[in-house]
Amino acid sequence: MNFKRIQEIFLLVFIVIDIFLFTMTKSNKIQPTNTPVGNADNTIIKEMKHDSISVGKLSNQRLDGYYLSATQDNNLESQFSKLKNQDARIDSNTVVSTFRNIIKVDENDPHKTIDHLMKKNGFVLDGKYFLYNKHLSNKNKVVYDQMVVNSTVLSSNARITFNITKDHHLSGYTQRELNNIKILHEKSELISEEHAVIRLYQYNEIPNNSKVLWTKLAYTHLLHIGGEDVYIPTWMIATESKTSHKKQIKRINAFNGASFKTEKVKIKNNSQNVESENNQ
Repeated sequence: MNFKRIQEIFLLVFIVIDIFLFTMTKSNKIQPTNTPVGNADNTIIKEMKHDSISVGKLSNQRLDGYYLSATQDNNLESQFSKLKNQDARIDSNTVVSTFRNIIKVDENDPHKTIDHLMKKNGFVLDGKYFLYNKHLSNKNKVVYDQMVVNSTVLSSNARITFNITKDHHLSGYTQRELNNIKILHEKSELISEEHAVIRLYQYNEIPNNSKVLWTKLAYTHLLHIGGEDVYIPTWMIATESKTSHKKQIKRINAFNGASFKTEKVKIKNNSQNVESENNQ
């Protein structure tokens, strides 16, 4: 399927999503994104506090974003000759590599050691295009997300995950990468962090007596069209119950404030980190 055809289909889907959001807005009495906020948002934040929902300082800054298309890079094996001091193989389009020599990492902040190594040729493929993700990292693994258009992609298809041993050694990593990244539509203004959290609350997806752990703006998977995947700017919002301590990651479309389905998360060793299990 050619690029023009993908754009046509994509624009049709875009219209359908907007119609769906309009319907949700009317049925749920949610304030439209282009309605003046200010006092209204402050009132909702007070309502959240009344419901024992704790939030930190939320930004009102509105950035720009794009609709992007990309494909999975299935030719990483052809670049194995660039790698040094490791044994790499391909498993389901994923690079699985083991380091031959012991690599000691910082015990408290292993990513500091890895940040330095990522700049060196032969450590991983295209290391300069990946950025550390503290929210998905813990003492057993360090996660790096692929960078695109002044942001990152939050997807297992665009990620390097390093394995850390109990002795604080770097044992190996897995890597998947996107390529053929294209902008499908001119840039549009996104909703702010504050408005994303408010929208999630208005959708009744933040339970009472809970707290917002963190938020992150990144590109996530929207749909698959003719062999290519479409990614859009998304506000990732992690919450935790103050009673059960259950943690969840939820997604808000940063273009229009629509809510995605709840992300599955995994809690390990009572860590404050949460792990998204979204495979797209």
